[in-house]
Amino acid sequence: MKNSCLFLTLLIVLSAPLHTNAFGHINSPQPPEDSLVFHDGHSFPVIGKLHDEKNYHRFPYADSGSLRKPVWNLSLHSAGISIRFRTNATQIAVRWTPLNDAGMPHMAATGVKGVDLYAYEKDHWQYAGTGLPREKTTQALLLKNGDGVEREYLLNLPLYDGIESLFIGVNAGAVISAPKDPKLLSNKPVVYYGSSIAQGGCASRPGLAFTNILSRKLDRSFINLGFSGNGTFDSSVGDGMARVNAALYVIDCNPNTKAELVYEGAVNLVRLLKAKQPGIPILLVEGSHYDSDFFTAAKNQLNDKKRAELRRAFETLKRSGVKGLYYKKGDNLTGKDHEGTVDGDHPNDLGMMRMADALAPAIRSAIRKGE
Repeated sequence: MKNSCLFLTLLIVLSAPLHTNAFGHINSPQPPEDSLVFHDGHSFPVIGKLHDEKNYHRFPYADSGSLRKPVWNLSLHSAGISIRFRTNATQIAVRWTPLNDAGMPHMAATGVKGVDLYAYEKDHWQYAGTGLPREKTTQALLLKNGDGVEREYLLNLPLYDGIESLFIGVNAGAVISAPKDPKLLSNKPVVYYGSSIAQGGCASRPGLAFTNILSRKLDRSFINLGFSGNGTFDSSVGDGMARVNAALYVIDCNPNTKAELVYEGAVNLVRLLKAKQPGIPILLVEGSHYDSDFFTAAKNQLNDKKRAELRRAFETLKRSGVKGLYYKKGDNLTGKDHEGTVDGDHPNDLGMMRMADALAPAIRSAIRKGE
């Protein structure tokens, strides 16, 4: 009788469905659908946008006609956009549908179209979980067996895709609300204009884009205006930047701009911003030397020419009396060991951390001097 009961127990266990991940490891079972209560992401503060429209686009629809078409299309990606909320939930799920269901060969899907979650713990933002995109609409459990302590949370949205809809689910009976703590909300934002690297290529998940790392480090939102292949000192982007009462404007457009256009582009964009927001400091950032160009002297020379043109623009503007203008050299932004990129150009997670560490002092200094 005892053996029969043991056999029956084993049979029940072995016949139960197992949830496995892509590596064949057994995951914790997803909670039943009816045990979660979902809330529209727009019910909570959304940071990292230039506008208050109920979407997850970086520019408002009113700018669709003035921006170059590639810039507008890329602005529909939710890079740098995050949702702040507070809850005592023991389970936190996210159900989201990306705009394009995009994919890239050199960047993890979790960075392209996934989400990740942080909780504020004591004195820092603690990583809590990643939503792995599996289908066009994915529901993922990011916090599985929490302790039920009420905390502040930060949900980071995809870097190289947009969001059609997003809902945050918590276990039934949990309290979820707008944040009570002003972290990332009370300080003026930084507006960062740049290239694919600034957009977040190729972080493995959204929270590891260097602008998102800097946001947590500096306790202020970053409005990410990185546009893959299209960060080119556009005056139409500058018009959008100037609408933000920012702590700092950062211009990091050398990687996408032809050398012969860097000087004029930088001078014109700085003058546009200073004409509209004279009190807001501006930081110019040089492009890095790419690891992929290590054995190609001609490409390094081209990069050096771009740097020289940006420096010339900086010195011209300073001589003309422009105040609150600062400069950051691009040497070793991803480190000196050439291990900080995915493809020789775009930072991996190590490179992103190094970029954040390298840029933080210059950004802090420029903000402090502008206050």
